Amino acid sequence: MLQVNGEIEGIKNSILEKLNGFYTYQIPRDQLWTQELIEQLAEISSQVNKEIAVYADRKGRITDVSIGNHSTVKLAEVEQKRSLQRLSGTRCIHTHPKSSGLLSSMDISSLKQLNLDAMIAIGIRNNRAEDLYVGILSATNIEEVNIFGPLAADIDDFAFLFQNIEDADNILRKLPAEKAKTSERAILVGLQTRYSRDLYGISEAEVSFAELEELAKTAGALIVGHLMQKKETRDSSTIIGPGKLEELQQMIQTRQADLVIFDEELTGTQQRILEEKLGLKVLSRTGLILDIFAQHARSREGILQVELAQLEYRLPRLTGTGVALSRLGGGIGTRGPGETKLETDRRHIRSQIVHLRERLDDIRRQRGVLRGNRQKNNIPVLSIVGYTNAGKSTLLNALCGSDVLAEDKLFATLDPTTRKLPLNNGSTVLLSDTVGFIRRLPPNLLDAFKSTLEEVVLSDQILIVADAADPQVEDHIRIVDEILAELGAGSKPTLIVLNKVDRLHPDNRISLWRETRPVVEISALQRSGLEELKQAIEKELFSDHIRVSLEIPVSDGAALAWLYANTKVLEVVYDEQVTHVEAELAASLLSTVERYRVSAP
Repeated sequence: MLQVNGEIEGIKNSILEKLNGFYTYQIPRDQLWTQELIEQLAEISSQVNKEIAVYADRKGRITDVSIGNHSTVKLAEVEQKRSLQRLSGTRCIHTHPKSSGLLSSMDISSLKQLNLDAMIAIGIRNNRAEDLYVGILSATNIEEVNIFGPLAADIDDFAFLFQNIEDADNILRKLPAEKAKTSERAILVGLQTRYSRDLYGISEAEVSFAELEELAKTAGALIVGHLMQKKETRDSSTIIGPGKLEELQQMIQTRQADLVIFDEELTGTQQRILEEKLGLKVLSRTGLILDIFAQHARSREGILQVELAQLEYRLPRLTGTGVALSRLGGGIGTRGPGETKLETDRRHIRSQIVHLRERLDDIRRQRGVLRGNRQKNNIPVLSIVGYTNAGKSTLLNALCGSDVLAEDKLFATLDPTTRKLPLNNGSTVLLSDTVGFIRRLPPNLLDAFKSTLEEVVLSDQILIVADAADPQVEDHIRIVDEILAELGAGSKPTLIVLNKVDRLHPDNRISLWRETRPVVEISALQRSGLEELKQAIEKELFSDHIRVSLEIPVSDGAALAWLYANTKVLEVVYDEQVTHVEAELAASLLSTVERYRVSAP
């Protein structure tokens, strides 16, 4: 038996009987409403001081009756029947107690998102229907909404309205199939507290929120809503306040969201409470980043690192997350290169973590062997680091002629790549591309990617690549510096590479830290400034190199072999007793050949 939905607690039985009676009501097929229906809805709505909504199909039958407020009146029946390539065949007739019948933003959003035939609002004043507004989708562009009204119930031109409904339905039917819903519909939620710093005229919370949108798009989400709250402190249970939580519930309903992503770190308890209150999947910023890493990991090492990070992140949330870990539906925040369903047994997860760490230790040892061979050959190693999407992979391709994947998206590449880079002085160095950094990069990610990031710690020089065209470029470099210090590479020689200068106006050149460390401006995509970059690398790498003249006894062949292996031999002249050698070497190696030295550099 059909019944009234929504907030029926405390409603008199006599009122509920009247509302249930609407299920037997029949609207003539050539009308969208009747005067009798409008008057009855206005009367009941005035008595309970709540919104009343009824949904009618194209045959005029009432399919659903709900009572509540603007955020709790449900659209369940419509949701079940909604199709992206036609109108739903349902009209919504609802009341605005003590207010005008003008359609609210929620009304318009519901009309568009649910593809309703019509949204009809009854304004109620002095316990009677005062005015009525109708919204239908435009007959020329389904993204626009035309509002017709106010319309008095006794002078309605139903033929005109039905014609517009038919036109809109025809437009939807002609849409290509590929426009059907394929992405998860996400609402982003941010919080700006009094502790949020100001970054060049914009709060850090707003900068982080903009990054969250880019992360969500990278993960494959379709952004259907944004909600930012300014609040003194975070709510201990729901992050945002009760008012904003109610507004979020409303947005979820009207915009048919599948997912809510918070630009905050959520505890297991907070995530559980939010999912119970919102009725859908909730994800934190960290969970979103982990999902992106899971999508982009390609190598065996990268897959293991991501799985380890996911397990370590989820382990303390097993109790708080509840059924979230047993989802089989997939989607953003649930996928990963390892198990598709995590067992809720802590012991099993811990054993998995131990197993993954052991496998990564094996890979780390293999890296150590390769690194040792490079050190024996005295080949300098440079690491490219920087904010994600700054152009690190593009720079590697431009300098070394490689074909590493380079896309205009966050965390496009995760797996480290090393290529040879010949310099103009005849030397060869190794250039390594590493995972990109980002604001509030999860600590467990840094820990999981330790074997990859060891290349940065043990490199001879670090190239910090930054997007010169980004308004937050200085803050990005600060964040990279902080992460390098956290990794133990804060004292390494660094060279700042300002990329994408081709996007800057000639009058808007950037000059950063030129008094404290070298800066080179380039465009990796346009391949400009690369020679200047090579020269800067040479100057920094070989600044402590000196030229020496040596005389090595012919009998001491091992010394000559050592010179070839560890220095740059410039000239060799053989005599009967000694070998005259001109070599260039690091100052730290001078003591090894001091006894053969015959002249100052």
